[in-house]
Amino acid sequence: MRERESRIGEKMEVVAKDGDDLYRCLLTDISATGISMTIGHFIPTYKQIGIVMEIAGEKVAMNGSVRWSIDPGAAWDKKGKLGIFIIDPPPEFLEYVKTREKNRG
Repeated sequence: MRERESRIGEKMEVVAKDGDDLYRCLLTDISATGISMTIGHFIPTYKQIGIVMEIAGEKVAMNGSVRWSIDPGAAWDKKGKLGIFIIDPPPEFLEYVKTREKNRG
């Protein structure tokens, strides 16, 4: 249960890069180890992808591994969802999460 408590609700547009393809996504929550987001494209679990999000006005590129995936064609709301483990999160990302945790409560 502690893992879910450490997640912070967040709404922000991010970009997922799967090979040469780019997908606009909506970030739904964030933690120091990863993010969850909605996506209109299916990406299988354990695939490595790129993530770009804007932090303090700067684009921050990260690498992630898909840990869980819901196919948009199979979801009741037709929204695909991904849980991404961030590989070696950059300092900007960790500081952003830390700031959001402080502001949460």
